[in-house]
Amino acid sequence: MRTSCPRDDEGMGMKKMNSMKQTDRRGLTFTELMLALAIFGVIMVVIFGFLSGARNSYSDTRQRAQYQQSMRAVLSLVTREIRSVGCDPADVGFDNFGIADDDRISCRMDLNGDSDFTDLAPDENITYSFVGGNLTRNNGSGNQVILRGIQNLTFTYFDAVGNELTAVPLSITNRALVRYVGINIDGETASGEPVTYTTRIALRNG
Repeated sequence: MRTSCPRDDEGMGMKKMNSMKQTDRRGLTFTELMLALAIFGVIMVVIFGFLSGARNSYSDTRQRAQYQQSMRAVLSLVTREIRSVGCDPADVGFDNFGIADDDRISCRMDLNGDSDFTDLAPDENITYSFVGGNLTRNNGSGNQVILRGIQNLTFTYFDAVGNELTAVPLSITNRALVRYVGINIDGETASGEPVTYTTRIALRNG
């Protein structure tokens, strides 16, 4: 009785299959593992760097917005009071500005019609000053800081046709010519982000 023997090509196929099974069972080598960890580490550094930058950018933007909001609120008060300079319903004829300098301005107005500018509530004689990085307001009862973190603040003065009156502090003659007051503020947030505000205020009375 003849016995059939496996052919050489069948034996070779079985050897290949056994070899593939042995290869599939292998794990990562130490070098491959270290390379994978290094790549993963680089990716994580990039991701954390992006997230940290986004967080810092958001924080800076929020601080800038808050500072600008505070600055606008303060300048709204300053603008309202400067516009009222020279209010004189009794026609007494007092000087509109007691002081008109590049870092200080004193505003006078008779808001209650009692022929003087010395009253409080409403405040009728108000001085704004740039002192030690702060903008202060004094209504006659002492300086009150209304805006902090200022790098520079400048008041400028213009006549009726827009010519700047540059000889500050202005003389009593030039103070009578003022029809516009410019304000330029360079501020800085807690994180060092610069903020600039510029405006020109037209006087109602003059």
